[in-house]
Amino acid sequence: MVELLSMANYDLNNYLRQMESFRAADHARENLVNELIEKFSGLLREHAELKSDYLSERDNRRNYQSRVEEVHRAMSEHEHQLDSSSFVLALIDGDGAIFQDALLQAAGGDGGSEAASRLYHAIHNHISSLYSNSGKWPVMAQIYLSLDKLAIKLQQVGLLRHPQELRTFAQRFSVNQPLFSIVDVGQGKERADHKIKEMLRTFSDNPTCRHIIFGGCHDAGYLLNLDQFKHNEAKASRITLMESTPAYRGFAELPNFKRANFDDVFRNEPLPDSAPAINTTVTAAHIPPPSAQSPIIMRSLTNRTPPAASVLPAVVSPSPSTPAPSVSATESSEDSTWASVGKTGTERTNSISIASTTNSKANTKKKYAYYNKSEQRLDEPLPARDRASAEALDARMKKNGKKMCNNFHLGGSCMQGKFCHFQHEPKLSAGELTTLRYKARSLACNNRYCEDIDCYLGHQCANERDFGNCRYENTCHLRATHGMDREKYVRVDRNGNEEYSP
Repeated sequence: MVELLSMANYDLNNYLRQMESFRAADHARENLVNELIEKFSGLLREHAELKSDYLSERDNRRNYQSRVEEVHRAMSEHEHQLDSSSFVLALIDGDGAIFQDALLQAAGGDGGSEAASRLYHAIHNHISSLYSNSGKWPVMAQIYLSLDKLAIKLQQVGLLRHPQELRTFAQRFSVNQPLFSIVDVGQGKERADHKIKEMLRTFSDNPTCRHIIFGGCHDAGYLLNLDQFKHNEAKASRITLMESTPAYRGFAELPNFKRANFDDVFRNEPLPDSAPAINTTVTAAHIPPPSAQSPIIMRSLTNRTPPAASVLPAVVSPSPSTPAPSVSATESSEDSTWASVGKTGTERTNSISIASTTNSKANTKKKYAYYNKSEQRLDEPLPARDRASAEALDARMKKNGKKMCNNFHLGGSCMQGKFCHFQHEPKLSAGELTTLRYKARSLACNNRYCEDIDCYLGHQCANERDFGNCRYENTCHLRATHGMDREKYVRVDRNGNEEYSP
């Protein structure tokens, strides 16, 4: 019995131990399953997040790809529009780049049409040598010149029979090509230059203007405008320097620019001073005495001759017995320090006169307007004024209660006449005129680039010019000119001739 109970207890304990082991195994299995479930849940969350990120990236990529395709289409369309809008621009200073003699002298003005055709083909061939896709680029040519002045000059040298022929030439030139024009800038200093400089500035950054033909290498005044491009190879390579007459030496030093000569279109030599002599074998017996000769002025090439009442077709060479021509007395004493290079070359040609010795203006000093490198007007010092004249002028204005009329006394005339509110009569003495010039010079001209050679207003602070500084500072009427470049760079006479300082 005891044994049976002992065996029963043994089996029960065994069962209990096995039960505990089963429970431990179940607990371990439960923990394992819970751990697996938790890890799986974490993986599901990560998967969901990665899937969301993937879908977002996919959408972003698809949107990006769509935008890229849109940009490519826009770029392709832009390039197509740019290519279809591309053109070549020729800017030519016609006061110095002169068409071939045969073109100017063609009957009926047909030379203008022929000149346009030659210029178009010359430019087209030059551009085709530079660009592979330039076949459809139109060519726009703008030639700026003073039509009347050039016509008179061409008539004087025997290339035209009448000045009107040049106008006919220009009309035929403009009609031949739809984008070709000869632009008459009229009378005035450097009007063609200002047009060309502004056009160059405007179109040098225009992407549709693929190339620029610049025809102004005879004029040193353009160097400053081209100098800014010489170290920018991308811009400089888009500009061709076209030479007609020999270029001013500074243009040869500009790097990265293309260069071309259109010798079948433009003269490669400056215009002569005068027409060829009618008969070079004329003897002294056929030449009238000096007192009977008409005054003939052999002008330098830079002289922009004003219209004359009559023009002699030829200049007859003087006989050995005729006195040799001498340099005109109208040149100032400092002429040897200035070089006339304006429109036709690099060397100055003295104006030679074989005019009648009875000319009363032979000894008149030539008058100039001076400019710095920025083309700003500079003033020459006035003669010394005396105290007595200044006091007399002040007393006169105080007595009459009116100031002097600058237009009448300094400008030579007054449009207001008797209705003017300022004093006209009696005329001023030389000393009083000098005093009035000082007063007028203290008032600023509203044009820093004034071209009126007789302008009596101030363009430069006299105190800063003469003494290096102005004691009036902010109250000076000419304070806007404080700090300006005071060095003379170019001077221009009444006829538009330019002479540059060495």
